[in-house]
Amino acid sequence: MVDNRYATALVIGSVLSLLATVYLSVAVGTQHWYQYSCPPVKREGSNASELREEFINGEFDEKTYSDTMFRLNGTLGLWWRCILVPSQSHWFKEPDPKMERQCVSFTLPQQFSPKYKYPGNHNGEEDVLRTCEFTLLPL
Repeated sequence: MVDNRYATALVIGSVLSLLATVYLSVAVGTQHWYQYSCPPVKREGSNASELREEFINGEFDEKTYSDTMFRLNGTLGLWWRCILVPSQSHWFKEPDPKMERQCVSFTLPQQFSPKYKYPGNHNGEEDVLRTCEFTLLPL
């Protein structure tokens, strides 16, 4: 026969496991679970469509996407990186274009790529906290 304390430990462990599973499954699916935002920046003199294409289809480099996010009021989440760009317009330039958010998810290898204290300087010191945040923050 099972002792009361073992049954209690089993119930508590099961409930905590269930809560952790629900927490992680909700966290993986949302874009705004954990994010940083930068203030809006005027985009005069920069081509937003070129920056958008480079951000979505370009090579994964922390310095490159950080600069693009700074210029286009981007947000950086645990599993997503997003930018705020004007929606596709007609041949004329709208005076006050509607802004839309475009997001790109991090792949699993990108999650574990080393991050540096000074982005772009691969000879510098590695930032262990930011490199391991994928595994540390959900806990």
